[in-house]
Amino acid sequence: MVVTACGGTTTGNSAGAAEVFDTIKVSGGSDEEAPKVEFESPLDISGVAAKTVTEGDGDAVEAGEQIRYKLVALNATDGEILGETYSQGDPQVLPVDDTLKEQDAELYEVLVGTKIGAQVAYTRPAPEPAEGQSATPEQLIVLKVISAEQPPPEPEVLSPEDVKKLDDEGQLPTFTFGDDGAPAVKIPENEPADDLVVKVLEEGDGEVLTDADTISANYTGWTYADGEKFDSSFDRGEAASFPLNGVITGWTKGLAGQKVGSKVMLVIPEPWAYPNAQEGQPSGTLVFYVEIVSKEAAQ
Repeated sequence: MVVTACGGTTTGNSAGAAEVFDTIKVSGGSDEEAPKVEFESPLDISGVAAKTVTEGDGDAVEAGEQIRYKLVALNATDGEILGETYSQGDPQVLPVDDTLKEQDAELYEVLVGTKIGAQVAYTRPAPEPAEGQSATPEQLIVLKVISAEQPPPEPEVLSPEDVKKLDDEGQLPTFTFGDDGAPAVKIPENEPADDLVVKVLEEGDGEVLTDADTISANYTGWTYADGEKFDSSFDRGEAASFPLNGVITGWTKGLAGQKVGSKVMLVIPEPWAYPNAQEGQPSGTLVFYVEIVSKEAAQ
């Protein structure tokens, strides 16, 4: 199917090879419904490009804010819709910060100064397929800026005194264990802390871990909101090995300083878990039960 143009884009912020968007028209849609995107296909994608193709009428996005957005992705060759997030509930969050500026300078440049309500087109050349794999189609992404706000303050590690206070008040999850040692969790009815909770359930007598160590551990993870289990090495029947500097921030900060052999509860706030959770990843505050089995020898 070839989608033909019905007029050009409006003038807006642009960066990179933005002439590729000259025939795009975005119409209709709302915060809950994807817009209609028309363009003369195929798009000749020669480089990374971003452009505000429909102006918003809200405040301008400022550097350092985070935006909430929804998007529709289309095949740049034939206009087929590949996916959209309008029907998937809450908007996704994207910090317009130095990390985005470093990793995706063109999108950062366009978002800063673009007004809330705008539609922003974005594309980049598809990566070369690995040997034996099929090529992925070139994609055109059109995202709508739903809102923008200052990001929440960075979490901290809750002090042992504050952890004990929450524990004494019954405001922390508790565990029970099956005959095979696998844990089950009971989530309290209160809202979780905004900071990282680290509670040592049983202290080991092994080496103290650093954030540069690779460890082996048994663990189970649940979402705090509903107590749903999303991952467990106990279910797989073997401990998992991983570097502490290669996992989510809450694991790195929560397990560094612990001893091998310790059993630890982590209640990890979303910014230190999966702040921009993708499909298949848990969202919100997470609860983990962790048994530190060993520390692997340095190579």
